[in-house]
Amino acid sequence: MKKYTIYISLVWLVLCLVTILVFYKDLDYLRWIDIPTHFVAGIMLGAISFIISKKNVRKTIILSFLIFIAWEFFEIAAATTSEKEFVINIFSEPKSNRIQDIFVDTLGLCSFFLIYRKYQAKRKIEYMSET
Repeated sequence: MKKYTIYISLVWLVLCLVTILVFYKDLDYLRWIDIPTHFVAGIMLGAISFIISKKNVRKTIILSFLIFIAWEFFEIAAATTSEKEFVINIFSEPKSNRIQDIFVDTLGLCSFFLIYRKYQAKRKIEYMSET
């Protein structure tokens, strides 16, 4: 995977966080930001899990799902322990949104594998043309 893909993902996450911090009082207008952030997080966690698992696809999927589910449990724990006067109460979400978050994370993970396969195929073609 090329470095600029990781840099673009990191820039997107930083922009999302800055947007939330600047417009936290108008959070109702920013509900859309949850979906692309989970998608990019799925791609990034897929890449990190792929590197950690030493390019083992099965271990990558299991590790990624464990992280996705752990994040949702973190959100549930934060919702139960946070006060209503919390600056950004993004944690009080319905159960259907939690399922949607895991689904979008999974789409990001699948996108990572598609990007990786395309990059891998491109490298094979370049290698074959050199020999």
